[in-house]
Amino acid sequence: MPAETLPAAPAPAGTSTAAPPKSADSSVPGDKIAHADVVDASTTVDQIADAAEQASAAPKTQSQSPVEAPKPEEKPLVLSEEERPVPEVLQNIVNFRDVGKNYNGDIGSKALKEGIFFRSGRLDDATTKDLELLTELYHIRTVIDLRSETEGKMGDDLVNTFPASAINETKIYELLGPMRDPPASTGEPIDAVGPTNVDGASESPAPHPQKSTSSTNVTKPTHKGEVPVTRKVEKGKENGRVTYYVNFAGKKFRRHAVWKPLKTSTKIKCICYLLTHQKPRVVSVVGSESIQPHGLLGLNLAFLHHSGTELASVLRLMSHPSHYPLLVHCTQGKDRTGLVCALALHIAGAHDAEIVKDYERTNEGLKRQRDVMVEEMRKTGLSEEFVDAPPECMVGVLAYIRKTWGSVEGYLESIGFEEVEQRRLKACLVGLDVDDFGGDDEGEAVVAK
Repeated sequence: MPAETLPAAPAPAGTSTAAPPKSADSSVPGDKIAHADVVDASTTVDQIADAAEQASAAPKTQSQSPVEAPKPEEKPLVLSEEERPVPEVLQNIVNFRDVGKNYNGDIGSKALKEGIFFRSGRLDDATTKDLELLTELYHIRTVIDLRSETEGKMGDDLVNTFPASAINETKIYELLGPMRDPPASTGEPIDAVGPTNVDGASESPAPHPQKSTSSTNVTKPTHKGEVPVTRKVEKGKENGRVTYYVNFAGKKFRRHAVWKPLKTSTKIKCICYLLTHQKPRVVSVVGSESIQPHGLLGLNLAFLHHSGTELASVLRLMSHPSHYPLLVHCTQGKDRTGLVCALALHIAGAHDAEIVKDYERTNEGLKRQRDVMVEEMRKTGLSEEFVDAPPECMVGVLAYIRKTWGSVEGYLESIGFEEVEQRRLKACLVGLDVDDFGGDDEGEAVVAK
């Protein structure tokens, strides 16, 4: 039976009614009809039906636009335990820890307030995420850096550690004092004189707090023997983190513990090195001839004698509750930081055993970069002894304090950190109301280097 054709539309008057010519093959394939934009009068009903049937049966091609089938649900990637990211881990800040939390764990009870007193190594290599964690996770408001402002920023001509900072801060005139050879070493601390300033006058305690609103502020000394200290506020934040630089290797320390032990001939050699911009050679000489002979214990005892004003300044900053939570650090967070933490823990009521344990814990905190530290010490003329935190060193420090000043409290008063300030610091660390212990808290403190 011939296929039924669709009726043609009436032709306008004056035009031919003949159908348009067909191609030689009058049978239009179904796929052509299915993709055609127009079905004309020559297309039969059967052709349309066949095309529709073929289109539904044929596999879909890229030229068609079918509705995409839903993708199978993706399974989450499961990492092994050692590969899993741990958000609260600091990547490039070594020896970081909560002093109060560790102490409470050591004694088995909550004697100190946790989450307010932290210690660590330098922050120079901290990642952006590390710095965010300090603020967002640990809520640190105050950083007390026990180095000079240039330590860690010296460039290629000096290594990144102590005693390089002492050399970098040195002025030539400091070496032009009396050119006398020092007495032979007796095993005592480096030039162990009493806590007096470079002019021989008794050191005064650092002044009490004063307000400051600038992002970078240099405090003015109000007592003889004090020097200005830079206070920096993190830019871009209304309540940004504040950093205080309290340089342990101040002028007095450099005079008595760095330069005075050197022979006259060695001092002249160092002056020549400094004048010809050979600071790394000076660093090596100072390390090997001034610091190394007295050992790690001798270095700590030199800090006690010649950095008393700096110690009092740090403890005074810590006696103001508005500075908490706070972080104390130096280069490795070992000796300068260890001495500050030891005195603070004693004030808070800790026994020697727990103070020594806190100091010794540094060995684990620095374990992953010990090889780097050994190389740094080698460049400064120091042996591997200065890399570690042996418990006997802190035992020796505490014993020496009692032998020389009668008690830890006697030493603290000798450097100007008075009894009322000690009570305020203890209140901060144990979580008591500091206002009950007198004094004032303006939120900031002027400190001396």
